[in-house]
Amino acid sequence: MARKTSKCPLTMGMMDTQSPYQIDRLATLAQLDTLKKDWTDLVNEIPGAPIFLTWEWIRTWWLYFGQDRELWLLTARDKQGKLLGLAPLMREFTRMGWLKIRMMAFIGTGRIHPVHLNILAHPSDQKGLYQAFLNILLSKSDQWDVISFASVAQDSTSVSLLMAAGGSVRIVPQEPLPYIPLPSNWEIYLKAVSKKLRRNLKYFLSKLEDDYPGRVIFACVTDPRELQSAMEKLEELNKRRWHAIKLFTPFYDPTYSSFHQTIACQALNRGWLRLYTLTVVDRVIALFYCFHFQNRVYAYQIGFDLDWSGYSPGRLLIAYGIQTAIQESASELDWGPGDDDYKLAWTDQIRVENEILFSGSWRGGLWIKWKNFQGILKIKAKQWLPQTAQLRIKQFLSDRQKLNLRGAS
Repeated sequence: MARKTSKCPLTMGMMDTQSPYQIDRLATLAQLDTLKKDWTDLVNEIPGAPIFLTWEWIRTWWLYFGQDRELWLLTARDKQGKLLGLAPLMREFTRMGWLKIRMMAFIGTGRIHPVHLNILAHPSDQKGLYQAFLNILLSKSDQWDVISFASVAQDSTSVSLLMAAGGSVRIVPQEPLPYIPLPSNWEIYLKAVSKKLRRNLKYFLSKLEDDYPGRVIFACVTDPRELQSAMEKLEELNKRRWHAIKLFTPFYDPTYSSFHQTIACQALNRGWLRLYTLTVVDRVIALFYCFHFQNRVYAYQIGFDLDWSGYSPGRLLIAYGIQTAIQESASELDWGPGDDDYKLAWTDQIRVENEILFSGSWRGGLWIKWKNFQGILKIKAKQWLPQTAQLRIKQFLSDRQKLNLRGAS
C-alpha cells in the first residue's frame, strides 16, 4: 500500500491571474477521495474519456503503485465551485547516473499500460483549462526537472501548448495502438476480415462443438462470487503461456496481480467489466479480460490453455468478445499498445500516441538527451542484431525482472 503524502503548504488556492478558474493542488489520498462524485460527473461530460482516467482506476493505481511518488492532483473550478478540469499528476523520481531527476507524469503511467491519457477538461473550454493547468506547472518549475506526459493522442492540445511555452520539447512516438471500428452487426464485421480468419473461426468452432457436443459454453463473468477464481485462472494461463516461451509476464508481480483483482471487482460493480470465458466440459480453457466504458471496449489481456491450443480457444473467445461488443452497441474495440500479430489479424486500423517530454532545468535537458540516445540505440539494435540475438536479450531482461521481483518479495 502506498504511503499518504502530506499536505504541501502550496497545495491550495494556486490562482492563475490570467484564468477565470480557481486551481488547487490536492496532495493526499484523503483529498483524492473527496473528489469521487465531482470527478465522476466530469468524466461523464467528456466524450471519449478512457477508463484509465476514472476516479476508480486512478485511486486503485495509487493505492498499489503510489509509494515513493507524490500526488500532484490539480483541480480547476469555476466561481460557483463546479469542477471543470482535472490534471491527474504525480511527481516521481528517477536517476541518471548520480543525478536525481524530478519528473511530472500522469498517474497510472507505466506498468499497467494505460492509453489515451490526458488532462480532463470540460468541452466548454478545453483549451482554456489546459492552459490554466500548464501555467501553474510552469510557475512551479523549480519543483520539477521534466514533464513526461505519456500515452497522449497526437492531436492533443497539450502538445501545442507545451511547444508554445518554449524550452526543450521532444515528441516521442510510442507503441502502435491497433483498434477495431465496430459496425452495426457481426456479419458486416466478418466480411471485413481476411478469408483465412473467417475460415479458421468456422473450422475451430465446428471442431470443438463436434468433439464436445453441448458442453461448449461462451459466457461473461457477472457473479462477484466467481470473479476471484476467474482472475486467478487468467493469471495462471498467462504465466503458463509466457513461461513456455521463456519470457516475462507482469503477472509474476504480486502487486500487479492484486491491482487487477481489485480493479476488476470495482469494474464489475460499476458494470464496466467484460471478462469473457470459454468453458469446455466444466473446464475454463480461455479468458478474455476487457472493460466496456463510454461506448468503447478496452481489450486488456487474453489467456488460454496450451493443452487446448489445437482448437484455437483464444481466437474463438476473441471473436465472441467482439461479437458481444457489437451487440452492446460499442463503437470501437481498443487493443492497447503493441502491433502483435494476433491483434492485427482482426484489424488494419492503427493509432499512434506520443510521449511529450518538456525540460524545466538543465537536469531535465540532459535526461531528455539521454533518453533520446537510448531510443536511437534500440532502433539500431533492431536493425543490426539478428532475430536470435534480440530474443536472447529479451529473455535475459525477462529473467532479470523475475529476480528483481523475488528479491522484493
